[in-house]
Formats: sequence, C-alpha cells, structure tokens
Amino acid sequence: MTSVEWYETANVDDQKSGARKRQLLIGSLFFLTSFFLAQSVVFEAAVPFSVPFWAIIRSKYKEYAKFVLIGGLIGCYFLGFGQVLILALQIGMYECIQRFRYWQLPQSIAVSLAVLIVQVLWQGVMHQGLPPVLVQFYVGCEVALALIMTLFMQVLFVNSYEWFTSHWTYERLGSALVVFAAMLTGMQAVVISYFSLPIFLLQLLICFGASVGSVPLATVIGAVLGALIGVAKLSFTGMLSVATLTGLCAGMGARAGRFGVAIGSILPSVFFLFYDATLPLDSVYFTSIAIGSLVFLVLPKSYSDKVRNKLFPQREEVLLARQHWLTEHVTFKLEHFQHFVHFMKELVFERFMTAPVAVKEEVAPMNTCLSCFRHDRCWGAQNNGMDKLMTDWFHMKGVGKESSIHRVEEQIRYKCVKSTKIFEELETELYRERINGQYFHGKKMIALQLRDMSNHLNQLIAEMKEETISFVSVEKDIIQRLKDAHIECFQLDVLSNKAGARKIVCALAPARVNWEEDTTVAERMILPILYDIFEEPFEIDKVVACDVPFRHIQVSFRSAISFEVEYDIYSMSKDATLYSGDSHALFQLHPGLFAILLSDGMGQSKEAQHESRKLIHLMRECLNFNMNPETAMHTLHYVMSLKQQDDMYATLDFALVDLQHGDLWSWKAGGMSTYILRGKEVLKVESNAAPVGFLSISAVEAEKRKLKAGDVILMHSDGLFSSIADWDEQEEAFLAFAQQVASTNKTIQDKLTTIMQSFQSYYAIEDDCTVLMLEVTHVVPTWAVFKPAQYSMSKSS
Repeated sequence: MTSVEWYETANVDDQKSGARKRQLLIGSLFFLTSFFLAQSVVFEAAVPFSVPFWAIIRSKYKEYAKFVLIGGLIGCYFLGFGQVLILALQIGMYECIQRFRYWQLPQSIAVSLAVLIVQVLWQGVMHQGLPPVLVQFYVGCEVALALIMTLFMQVLFVNSYEWFTSHWTYERLGSALVVFAAMLTGMQAVVISYFSLPIFLLQLLICFGASVGSVPLATVIGAVLGALIGVAKLSFTGMLSVATLTGLCAGMGARAGRFGVAIGSILPSVFFLFYDATLPLDSVYFTSIAIGSLVFLVLPKSYSDKVRNKLFPQREEVLLARQHWLTEHVTFKLEHFQHFVHFMKELVFERFMTAPVAVKEEVAPMNTCLSCFRHDRCWGAQNNGMDKLMTDWFHMKGVGKESSIHRVEEQIRYKCVKSTKIFEELETELYRERINGQYFHGKKMIALQLRDMSNHLNQLIAEMKEETISFVSVEKDIIQRLKDAHIECFQLDVLSNKAGARKIVCALAPARVNWEEDTTVAERMILPILYDIFEEPFEIDKVVACDVPFRHIQVSFRSAISFEVEYDIYSMSKDATLYSGDSHALFQLHPGLFAILLSDGMGQSKEAQHESRKLIHLMRECLNFNMNPETAMHTLHYVMSLKQQDDMYATLDFALVDLQHGDLWSWKAGGMSTYILRGKEVLKVESNAAPVGFLSISAVEAEKRKLKAGDVILMHSDGLFSSIADWDEQEEAFLAFAQQVASTNKTIQDKLTTIMQSFQSYYAIEDDCTVLMLEVTHVVPTWAVFKPAQYSMSKSS
C-alpha cells in the first residue's frame, strides 16, 4: 500500500469513526429524553409523552428509533411492568394504524387514537367492564395530552437536513420549553443527597436564558416551565411564582454581567423562603440552585453567543450580509426579466409601431359604383360631385353631427340609384377604418406600457445597487457630522430616505439661555448640514418638547419644496343648468408634484358631464399607479375609443407642476392653450392633438416650460370664447385683463373674479366655461426672513 492510499484510507476511517461517535452521542441524548419522558406522570396517573416521542423520531430520524424504544421501555419499567406492556401495545397499535393502506390519518390523530384504543381495552380488562369515572377522566387527559404533545414535537423536531439551517422561531422555542418541562417532570425522582437534577437544570436554563435574551427570554422560560411543572404536579403550583420571579430578576441582573444573573436568580428564592413557609424551599432546593448558578458561571461565554446568534440573528452584520445576498440575487433575476422586457419593447416598437396609412381626402369609387351603368356620369368626365359627397359623409361621421349626416345622405340618395348598397359599403369602410385605428393604438399602448415597465425595473435595480443598508449608513454619517459640529444629539432616526420626501427626527438638548430658542440650533446649524449631505433643501416640520426619560426636544425635518401653488377656479354652465360638460381636478401627487386636470365633454348634457368626469377619474387612477403621462393618455384614448356607439369624446388638458425644480409639463388632447403670465410677457403652450376618443389621435407630445416665482398660469375650456366674436380679439382682451390684475396685491380669488367680470362686460359666455388660475411663489421659511432695514436702524442707533 502506498503512502497516498494509506492516507486516504485513514481519512475514510476517521470520517466513519466521527460519524459513529456523532450517531452515538445523538442516540444517547434521544435515549435520555425518551427515558425521562416515559417517567413523566401528569396528574399523578397519566403517562402521555412516550408514544408521541416515538412517533416523531420514527418518522423523521429512523436510525435513532431503537434508542428511543429502549429508553422508553426502561423508563416505564420503573413505573411498573404493566406500564411497559401498555407502552409496547400503544407503539404496536400506532404502527398498525400508520401502515393501514386504505387510509392515512394525520400523525397526531394516529398517536391519540392508538393511546385511546389501548387504554380503553386495558382499563376494561383490568376493571372487568366499564372503568370508574375518574379512570375515564385520566384516559381522556392522556389522549388529549398525547395529541397536543405530538403537535409540539412536530414543530420542535425538524428534518435532519434542516438542523443547521432552520431558524429558531418563537413557536419552536415554545415547543422546546414544553418538551423540556415534561422531561423535568420525569426527573423528580433523581435526587442524590442534597442535589436535585430537575431543580438544577431549571436554575441553569433560567440563568442561561437571561444571559442570552435578558428579561424577556428568562421570564418566559421561568413562567412556562413553572406553569407546566405546576400543572403536572398538583402540589407544586406555588413554584410558578418562584420560577417566574427568578427569570425576571435574573434578566434584570444581566446588565451587570454573569455574576449579576447568578445573584439575581437566587434572590427570589431567599425572599419566598421568608414569605411563604408552605413552599418546598429546603436545603436540597438551595443546594441545587447554588450548583446550577456555579455551573452557569463556568460555562464558556461562546456558548451563549452562539445561542444568541441562533435565536436573535437580527444584528447589523447579519442584516448586511443577508441584504447583500438578497440584492445580488434579486438584481440577477430582474436583469433577466429586464432583457425580456427590452426584447418585447424593441419587437413592438420596431416591427409594429408603424403609423396607419392616412385616409385620402378623395374617396375612391365603391365596388357598387364600378359595376353600375352610371359610373361615368358620377365618377367620369361628367363628375357630379359624388366623391365630395362621400368625403363629406366620412367627415360628418367622425364629427358625429346627426343633422349634417342626414343632409349628406339625402344628397347621395338624390344622385345615386344604388344608394342602399353604397351606404352598406361606406359603413363597412368606416368600420374597417375604426378597427385599424383601434388596432394601431392598442399596439402603441402595449409598447408604451412595456416602456414604463422597463423604466420601473431600471429604477428598482438602480436603487438596490445604490446602498445596501441606506438608513444605517445615513444615520451614522449624520450623527458623525453633528458630533464634528459639537451638536448634542441623543438620538437620530431616518424615517424616509426617498429623494424629495425625506423625513428625519433628531433628539436635541433644549435651549440653555433665555435669548436662544429651541429651534435655533436646528435652523442655523443642522439644516445646512442636511443640505450638504443630501444636496436638497430641508425644513423643520415640527418641534415637540419631551420630559421622559429626561427633558429634551424632538425636531422633525423633512425635504423642503422650493415653490408653492395657490389656485382658484371659475366655473359656470350654459344657461345656469345643473349639468356642465366641463370637469376639473387639482391635487398633489406628492408634496413636490402638483397635478392639474381639465376636461370638456361634447355638449352640455348629462352624458357630456359623465364623459368628462369619467376621463378625469381614469386619469387620476393612472397617475396614482405611477403610469407615465404619455402612456396614460394613449391608454385612456384606447379605452374610450372602444365605445363608439354614441360617438362621445372629451378633451383633456393635463399639466404637472414640479414644485422642487419649478417646471411645468403639459399634455393636451384637444385642450385649449395654456397661458403663463410673467410680468408683461405671455408664454403660450399649445397642441394640435385630437380629443380623447377620436380614432385619428396618434401622439400626445409633452411641452415643458420653466417657471419662476410670481408666474401666473391660466387654463380654460373652449366655452370661454364666444363663437360669434373674433377669436383672436377675445384672447387678446382676456390676456390684457389678466395682466392688469395679476400684478396687484389682491388674493387670487379676487383676481380671478375681477378678470372674469371685466371680460364678460365685453363678451358674453355662451357655453359651459371653466377657468383655472394658479400662482407660483417661492417657499420662504419664517426663520430665514432677513430685514436689512431694521438691522441698519438698530446699527445706527
């Protein structure tokens, strides 16, 4: 045998030897557990824990079943030979139930059923008939406890491959305490001279729990074990208070270290020794808890650290490692999905995003005309205007005016001898045109939605790659900057780290001199630091004075906006009726973005009002779901164009005001011009897109304008200007009145009222009319106002 072969053989032998030792160690633990569970007697009559333990080990760790069987039978032998026979019969009955091929009962039901059948037969034979009521009660308790213990053990004992990967949840920890309490009950007879094994283990576990989890874990261990042991031993219920208070005092002493835990765990027993003479607090008890405390003191600290990491893994380094893994894993998956979205987007845009062929102004002859004997008269050299009539018919059908459609159809009937077939072909052609338009816009809507999905995924991946634990690192950075500035900050919490919507709470010392206010440090020193870190302005949201646990103030900071909008609305219906075809909505999508919606339905009826309101409602829903405005406009057009039986449509004038950067974004679908008044200058935002619901709409382009403080934005429906007077003259007059009033010191409500009164004194409003007036101003905090005049006066004085 070569040296290499000998080395490999030695390694294999070592591995086999280590596996045997590990199996022997685990088997010994299962043997002791089964031995003590078999001796655990509840209510001084029921022995319900052996069969559940056998069932769990038999199903999950079959190689250790022999250790459990031997330990259980030996433990029952100390209770009597009859108990050994009962346990053997119960295990055999359980195996028969589990192996029955025609039904598969849950494990807990099979265990309780096996215990019930064997106990009923055994007690019936022993009492030669129906057993006494008390015996029946004990049998019922044993069956119920066997069912409950099986459920607890199913939670505690996981599969062997999950031993080192599964986490210790609160449910699993509670199940472990229940099983350990049952074992302690079976250890009551293990007393050597002045040493009691169950009291020693109870004291050791409470001290160890206090070292691992402080007050909560130690108190739970003491309360659970004390309660379960007290229920099992009816004369032992007074020890529940002792065990619970022991856990509480041991946890409170954890702040002083391991000696604090040991001393705190002994004090309650000393107190109850003088308080309650009925408790079994004798020399055996005190010797056992003293030994338990000494053993706890000599245990290596690494044991408690390992258990703490297993039970409470939510520490910063664990979170950091887990977050890194999660970020890499999710980013990998998202990138794959992003490639698919990009492929679909390019596929739709490049291959199918070709605009539909424009309808020719001159209509070609219908098939009926080509086979008609009067073809030359209608379409030849003697053209009698049939092509113009058909073009007018298509146009009137698009506009939806019934009177005009009827007039054109009468003219066609007058000139055509086959008008019925002609109308059928025209309807077919119109239907084909509408289907093509809907098909085109459906494809474009899908393409735009894919683009939005791609943008959302790009943003998500970018945010995940930016900073793994953003709150922790940002808080550390801010605290360090405050320390460098010698600012006493007791606590700092970053509630939100989203750009433009950040929220930070800082606990500071109150003002120490009379002339200083509580917000002075925050205003003069902290706000510049936050601006330097995040590169965006902040403002003080609120200041709260607190006296608990000591006197301090809590200052809340949030991202500030540079501009604010004040608005007013002027709305009236035609002839002062209840129904107006105009609808509007002004709202904030978030503190830095203000949305404006104005829609005008066709006509002044209830249907027109319903159409415009529906359009406003759908647009708000799209914006609330973070849909791109262009995608939302095309989506609404596609949805509304599907309902063409009534030929209803509505205009949509949509604008977004960016209050942080001072930008105006405008999208118009048939809307009127938007005016921006800046002193004597007037900026107009216009669009040629058709109203929502028209099949001819192909694109809604966004217009961007830069806003300044003092700008006045005017938006209106088409009912503002009369159809009788000259349109340009009315527009010039309206803007002239607006410019005269915009620079005054009146409120915006008075300004809009004055503008409309002045305009209506010259031009009458004949239709539904809505005018929106918005005034953009700078946001200036009150503490930042500086009055140089007062300063110079005080300086000179």
